[in-house]
Amino acid sequence: MKDIEELLKMTERPQDYSDEEIREMMNDPEMRAYYELMVEAEAGFALKRSVTSKVAKRPTRYTISHRFMKAAAIFAGILLLSGISFAAYTFGAGSSADQGKESPTQEVRESNVHQQEVTEPSTIRTFENAELQQILQELSDFYHVGVKFHNEQSRHIRLYTKWDTAAPLKQIIERLNGFEKVSICLIDNQIIAE
Repeated sequence: MKDIEELLKMTERPQDYSDEEIREMMNDPEMRAYYELMVEAEAGFALKRSVTSKVAKRPTRYTISHRFMKAAAIFAGILLLSGISFAAYTFGAGSSADQGKESPTQEVRESNVHQQEVTEPSTIRTFENAELQQILQELSDFYHVGVKFHNEQSRHIRLYTKWDTAAPLKQIIERLNGFEKVSICLIDNQIIAE
């Protein structure tokens, strides 16, 4: 619920947020869905306002059309609110039911499926306490590059990070280099971990 409040604040006063904060919030699939529902709701209300103002300017002989438009706007509003409620329930139930149930083998299977179907929309992959070797192997498989470790100990460094599959590999490597223990570079289609 706090995230939705933050989203509402962001849409009301975007100047209070940096581009990075806005981008991070819009990369969250759940927040993106809420934002799109808000945009659709605003479009519906704008349509209702424009229809109402046009009907008000017409002579009274168009009252049947006015009543029809009013009924259609109410019906559309009810449908929109029902859709928002359903989406909120679905996202809420799905996120709480899925927490803690994903095993490492399921994660690997999901990443393998994604490798075969590159045309899928971007997804956010979360690595929790994952070894650097596992993270770089998945990046290697996805971006079709090699992996080389110069230091055997660096394979077992454990990290918590998120990976947006739509991001370019160089951006992911820059993000990983933000960790103190990690030094990674991309040379000749090969990820090299120091």
